[in-house]
Amino acid sequence: MTFREDESRVRDRNTANNLAWLKRFGLSLLKQQDDKHSIAMRRRVAGGNLDYLAQVLGIPKA
Repeated sequence: MTFREDESRVRDRNTANNLAWLKRFGLSLLKQQDDKHSIAMRRRVAGGNLDYLAQVLGIPKA
C-alpha cells in the first residue's frame, strides 16, 4: 500500500490497469536505489529533492 491504493476512486478498468502499471514501475525504480532509506522514505525524498528524483529516474545532471 505504498501509493494508498485502497483510497483510489478509479472505476474504469483500463485506467485502473494503467495506474497499477505506473505504480509498479515507480516502485521498481525506487527499489533499485542503493541507499539505506525505506521505500516510503525514498518516495518522500524524491518528492522534495529534484536531484534525487533525477537519480531515481536515471536522468543525468545537467
